[in-house]
This record gives sequence, C-alpha cells and structure tokens, in this order.
Amino acid sequence: MTQSKIQPWKAEAFTKMESLIAKYPVIAISNLAKMRSSQIHEMRKKLRGQAEMVVIKKTITQKVADKIEGTKPNITNFINQLDVSPLFLFTEMDPFTLVLLLNKSKIRVFAKGGDIATDEIIIPAGNTGIPPGPVISEFGEVKVPTKIESGSIWVSRDTVVARKGDKISPKLASLLTRLGIKPMEAGLTLTTAYEDGTIYPPDLLDINLDEVRSDLQQAAARAFNLAVNAVLPTSISLPPIISKAHRQALSVATEAEYLAKESASHVLGKAYARAQALAAITQAGKD
Repeated sequence: MTQSKIQPWKAEAFTKMESLIAKYPVIAISNLAKMRSSQIHEMRKKLRGQAEMVVIKKTITQKVADKIEGTKPNITNFINQLDVSPLFLFTEMDPFTLVLLLNKSKIRVFAKGGDIATDEIIIPAGNTGIPPGPVISEFGEVKVPTKIESGSIWVSRDTVVARKGDKISPKLASLLTRLGIKPMEAGLTLTTAYEDGTIYPPDLLDINLDEVRSDLQQAAARAFNLAVNAVLPTSISLPPIISKAHRQALSVATEAEYLAKESASHVLGKAYARAQALAAITQAGKD
C-alpha cells in the first residue's frame, strides 16, 4: 500500500504550529466568523511585538496537539474546543493582560447593513463636501436635515441616526460610508485561552475594567473602615485612628470637666454656656 503524499503547505503549517506552541506559554483563540480581513490586518499591526496572530486549519492543529501532548499538558483538550474558523494568538503575557490589551486595541470600521450599533451614531452638523444631487434623498430617508450652501450639501444640525443596539440599515450604512464616518467598534474577543496546562473559559476572560475598578474601590473602602473601627493600625488607617481617638478623648475630658491644655477651652465654654442658660432662667423668674 502506498502512503499518500503530504502536501508541502500542510507540512509547513504543521511545523510552524508545532514551533509556536513550543515557544509560547500562552495560546489564545478568537473566532474569525465576523471578522473582516481589513480588521485582522489592523489588529495584526497593533499587536506586533506583543503577540503573533496565525490562522491554521483545525485539523492540522489537532494533529500537532496529539503529537506534543506529552510536553504540553492538557493541550489536546484545549485544541478540541476550537471553532470552525479559529484565529490563534501566541504570546508571553498572561491571558488577562492579553484581554486588556485587546480591549484597548479595538478599531473603528465602516458599518455594513445589518450591523448592530455598538454606540450612539451621530452625523455632525457642517459641510459634507458632497455636491447636490440624488444623494439628498438618502439624507432625507434617515431623517437628517440638510441645506444647500456654496455648492455643497450641509447637515443643518447634529443628528442621532442610531442608538446603541439599533440595527443599521443598508441605506444608513451606505450614507455613513459616503461621509467617511466609521461608527463601529471592532476587535478580537477571546473564546478560550491556554496557559501552562490551564484552560480559561470565555466567562473568565470577559473582563469589564470599570466593574473591576469599582469592586476594588468598594473593597478598599470597606477594608479602610474596618481597620479604623477595629483600631488596626496601618500606614493608611493610622492617621484617622489617631484623629478619632483624639476627638473621643477630648469629648470625655469635656464631659468630665477635666482641665488640660486642649480641653480647657471646651470645658470653660461648656461652663459658660450653662451659666448663660442659668442666668436666662433666673431673669425669666424675676420678670
């Protein structure tokens, strides 16, 4: 029986994948299904020097995983989770740092009919630079007020043409492209990641930095209040602990009418106030 000859490009892809998996401790996967080639090109430029992006067929990757399972624990289970159109990212940074980097590396792209608005879309007032013609009807169809001035179409006022979550119509997408407006935010979203045998599911990689920041601030505030109330001295809690103790000691000294350098004015002030109140009552009795 003759063995089937392996095509050169498959052998090259196999060797490349094996080399990358061996070189990098972290492998992440993103789905290519909704990515445009222009977006991939832009993301590749943004990640240059920080992560390698590679697209290789799932079948080839599975064969690589079977071969190196002994040196990369759990790699087969990780590869078996691949989507039909996987985009690999190889990096030395941990998966969570990679997620934050990807979130910061999102790009603006033109809209297509059927896209869902990721933010509010506004066509700003001003000169569009477009000469009058049939295109005016396109503005009218999306309810953007216009006027003709100096041989160009002008938008009369800032106009919201879509809100976050709205479906963008083909006509609106065409008009936005004509105006050079890139309303869509696009980027890579990780579906899973691998690090030294650990597989991270998508829910762990879905990091909302604002929520994390808020949680940390709340935790820090609670820890601070606990330290102050429990009189646990730290570099941060010690000043308010001393200040609170000083106020309490001053209050006790004032109530006990204990004369000291810091309490004397409070004790005498309290005595004076009582004397004034007594004088007022005595005067009222005489009247």
